[in-house]
Amino acid sequence: MPDERKKDRFALRADGSAWTVYEVWSGNPAVFAGAPQTRLSEDDARHMAGLLNTQSRRGDSSMRR
Repeated sequence: MPDERKKDRFALRADGSAWTVYEVWSGNPAVFAGAPQTRLSEDDARHMAGLLNTQSRRGDSSMRR
């Protein structure tokens, strides 16, 4: 596993036929622009998790709770 993946804040989980992007530390669905990142296609979930993890690694203060 690449070192940066060990620090990922967001990951994916399958929820039936859809996917959820969730925060690893809390287990809660990620929220972006006020919308929970649930019921996504696998491609959309992977894309969103990538975006959120990139922003989180950069220290984007909007990603803090």
